[in-house]
Amino acid sequence: MGTTPAFPEGDASLQKPLVAKTTIVCKDDLTGRSTILHELKNNPKFKKTSASLFTAENIKNLYIFLTHIDSTYLFIEDCDYSLLKFLRYKTKEQNLQFAVIDSTEYIVKEENLRVIRWFSGIPYYIYDENFVFETKFDTYYEFWECSYKSEYGSKYPYAIPQPASLRKNYDEEQSTDLKYILSNPIMVFSIIPLNENNYDLPFNLQPQSFRTSFETTDDSDIEGTGIDLDGDKILDGFWYMDIKNTRPVEVFVRLYINVDSKWVPIWYTYFKEY
Repeated sequence: MGTTPAFPEGDASLQKPLVAKTTIVCKDDLTGRSTILHELKNNPKFKKTSASLFTAENIKNLYIFLTHIDSTYLFIEDCDYSLLKFLRYKTKEQNLQFAVIDSTEYIVKEENLRVIRWFSGIPYYIYDENFVFETKFDTYYEFWECSYKSEYGSKYPYAIPQPASLRKNYDEEQSTDLKYILSNPIMVFSIIPLNENNYDLPFNLQPQSFRTSFETTDDSDIEGTGIDLDGDKILDGFWYMDIKNTRPVEVFVRLYINVDSKWVPIWYTYFKEY
């Protein structure tokens, strides 16, 4: 981070599992100073389960993640650029029409913003409450200058999808507690196919999500949310909040998927209360 993101040039790839350690650094192009924005490591390993929907073959052309939802407002954060890499690949593969726009927004001073906009949008699917919801986003944003990331602008790139008919709300007490909201973001399971007209998942899925706990290979339990996408009583995905007891509060949300009976860490996002 710290330079305007190239598009569609640059690192383009399909989604890959999380590595053992991910360090996100923002390097100021004026001072040369590097700042660590966050570091993800020590991803738990879960015991094997039974095979279900996802296989090594049918996930190859999918980007699997969580959408942050509050009421009907949807938000996608790309804190490790994995989404941007997939969008470069998808844009080239499908010859999508797009524009790159550089502008400024006034937050405190004039914060430089790079915007990538697709003329027809990027369709994707949200899985929740026995339904598959269709929506899309057409714009990817980043306030890319390090000095403004740390003080004013959004630290990580993001997209704001169009609202779907899905609604998720905090209750009245939760909605007045900012610390609770930060530590307990409402997330919904989501997939962007490389080609929405040709991919290897059924269209008639009836996903159900619920609170559960998983046992790690070192015999500890982690509480989170599981989702059964195809109704076979075998979980296909699991995510949980890793809340760091620090000041300010830091939260990592890790998403695992069941691939051929093995739990694979596939995506994460990060929050910090300033």
